[in-house]
Amino acid sequence: MRLDVVPAILLAGVLFSHSAGAEESLRLEQAVRSALENNERARRAPLRVEQAAGQLERARGAFLPSLTAAGTGQYRLQEDRSGRNTTSSGTITLSQPILAPSAFPSYSQASHQLEAERWNSAQERRAVAFDTARAFLQTLAAERVLEAATKRLDRAQANLQNAEARAAAGLASINDATRATLEVASAAREVATAEGRVGTAYRGLGFLMRRPIARPRLGGAPALAPPDRTTQAAESFETNPDDQVRAAMDRRPDLRAAQERTEALRASAKEPLYRLLPSLSASAQVRFLPDPLPTERGRDEIATLNLQWNIFDAGFRYADRRTRLAQAESQALDESLLRRTIDNEIRVALVSLRAAREAFKIADDAIAAAQRSSDETEILYRQGLARAIELTDANARRYDAEVTRASAKLSMEQAYLELRYALGFGPIDENLSR
Repeated sequence: MRLDVVPAILLAGVLFSHSAGAEESLRLEQAVRSALENNERARRAPLRVEQAAGQLERARGAFLPSLTAAGTGQYRLQEDRSGRNTTSSGTITLSQPILAPSAFPSYSQASHQLEAERWNSAQERRAVAFDTARAFLQTLAAERVLEAATKRLDRAQANLQNAEARAAAGLASINDATRATLEVASAAREVATAEGRVGTAYRGLGFLMRRPIARPRLGGAPALAPPDRTTQAAESFETNPDDQVRAAMDRRPDLRAAQERTEALRASAKEPLYRLLPSLSASAQVRFLPDPLPTERGRDEIATLNLQWNIFDAGFRYADRRTRLAQAESQALDESLLRRTIDNEIRVALVSLRAAREAFKIADDAIAAAQRSSDETEILYRQGLARAIELTDANARRYDAEVTRASAKLSMEQAYLELRYALGFGPIDENLSR
């Protein structure tokens, strides 16, 4: 090999390793933003607001004038008295509602419905964000379990080699190698199961984000970055439940949407009573004849004032009011139930977070003891002072402790997310509205 080629090869290796190490892990904030930008549920939410805005514009039209132009043309097979076969005319009509009582509650209903859809849109996007955050945490937990299972398999394979060597040297029974073989098989099964769970978790997270997520390469950067801010906040969060409940009542988008729906239905229930009042409108019309007869005028102007009063409509207005009052009362009860549900969710979430935090601390302490026990038992086994079954049990307890810690950490982080959801926040400290 030429000596001047060596530096180029070394430089290429350095650049490759730098590019591999520069791969940035996906953070929780990035996953949430990607889901809000790409997920169909998040993109569909603002469209319902547009629909409600269109309904409000339609309700506003009851107060605005309308202008209509029309034209007619006729052809006769026989000539008329003036000797013509064709006649034509045109009209322009301007109509202006002066008093339309039913339009007022209808407009109020559409206005409240628009506000309800705006809050519903924020709630839907918040739900997508929380689903993505939960999937992100579950994927991380599955990776931790896979890592623990892989380490257990490595330890089991190392113990098998040690047991076979000791059995060949006559320092231990062949049964030790048999037990080590069973431990390897059990550890391999756990690895396969954990691999499946990790693959499923990545698929679920990618589905929410609407883009595939590549599994980390061997020796490369992890695909997902641990949400340290979320973990630290879960470990230190403390608050007064009463203060948080009062604040959440003004913050929760679903409750605000329920309030607006209640007001919309109450406005709708008023509309049948407004039909008892007469309606008043005015119209003006101009009629043109392009080729008038000597006895006809080329242009006519007409102004009309219209009064309409439906004195009795077979009882339809009272039937509609009865139906709409029941709908409004039902919605008011749903709103009341949601208020009590929010109060209960916050208090339950606080209790769950405290319990999960204590469980995580215990699991964190237990894993250190399990690791120390496994290391000590392995040393004693190599010295012939411990049996193979003791080493197998110590490695199994270490694996169980690692899995328990991963599950406890996931439970604590999920409990914190559920608390943020109950309080009306997003999973991250960013504005999720569009």
